[in-house]
Amino acid sequence: MPEEEHPVVASQAPGGGGATLPRTGMENDAAEEMQRPIKRPAEDDAEGLDAKRPKPPPSPIKWWEDKATTLLIGVRQEQATLYDPKRRSFHCCRGFERDVCEPAVFDHEEESTARIARPLDTIPDSKLDQLRLALNVIHVKVLASDVGFPVRVYGTVLMRDGLDFKCIYLFQRDRDNCQVISSPGEMLALTGPNRGPFEATTFYFEINLKIRGEEQIMDRIFCRTLIGQDYPLDQWTKKKQISSWLSTLEFAYRSVHYAVEATVGISILRGPRKFYGSLVACTSEDSNEMVLYDSERWGAVATYAADGSVALIRPLVVLREDEDLVLKVSSFGRGRRAKPKTNVLTVEHGDRSFNIRQGRYKLQVTISWSGILW
Repeated sequence: MPEEEHPVVASQAPGGGGATLPRTGMENDAAEEMQRPIKRPAEDDAEGLDAKRPKPPPSPIKWWEDKATTLLIGVRQEQATLYDPKRRSFHCCRGFERDVCEPAVFDHEEESTARIARPLDTIPDSKLDQLRLALNVIHVKVLASDVGFPVRVYGTVLMRDGLDFKCIYLFQRDRDNCQVISSPGEMLALTGPNRGPFEATTFYFEINLKIRGEEQIMDRIFCRTLIGQDYPLDQWTKKKQISSWLSTLEFAYRSVHYAVEATVGISILRGPRKFYGSLVACTSEDSNEMVLYDSERWGAVATYAADGSVALIRPLVVLREDEDLVLKVSSFGRGRRAKPKTNVLTVEHGDRSFNIRQGRYKLQVTISWSGILW
């Protein structure tokens, strides 16, 4: 059989001379192999992995940036919008924060149970400058009524803050437990807040008050509106009037930086079973008074429990860390002409309890302190 022919390629002769010798077929194959690009195993593996590796999923859309959420918020705001005949315009009566309350699941009726305050004596001095901002609600007054006085008022006044945006009730009464407002300037009997309203981009006050008629079908809207208060950079006490439907109200509240909570209690150690008296609070830096209990003004006389404690209408006050709490404790005499007897207590943050004699009573006043710290 004829031998397979290989192409002959010239190669240089040994010794570096000018003459060249023909290459054999084996030498030619070796030369071609050396000229091929060499792939490293790692590169081969990488190409294979790239071909098999799935593409990463697209970045998830935050629910508050979703177009459907924006539309749903618009729908819920529209549902909460009413025509106010006193202001002759439409107004939304509920607060909305798109990055806090997801409209598809958020319940605007749910009461806030969140707590961030901790006992003040557990907070080291080095962290006192980290105490947060809060609002202290002083009072809500009825300045005017378009239907005259007296009026029997019921409904809700509440706040929303940046902690969970749920209801912090200031006033909450149903139709069978109305408060009678007899004259201009009378205060609503506030029962809250139950915690210091925590710092927020905007604090919201929602008012939904009605006048009770002879029949439920005759009930009328007394005030239905929304108040917004932007984050307060300075410390101040503000009194804000709002006219809505059949009323004009005054809201008084104070911005408190480096805030602490004082929870006040009263126990009867000796004396009548019912407490006829009042308890009013203010601070060493702000003389505006907050009524925590008043049996004469609101006609609610508390009967002490088995341990002697009296249920206060509103037990909590928010004040600055460097302020003192001032308490005015009064007891009323048996006759209308009897002058009330009053004790004024200046309470520092280290104080926990006082025993005082107040007319027919021997009372114990207790204070528990908490710092509003995130």
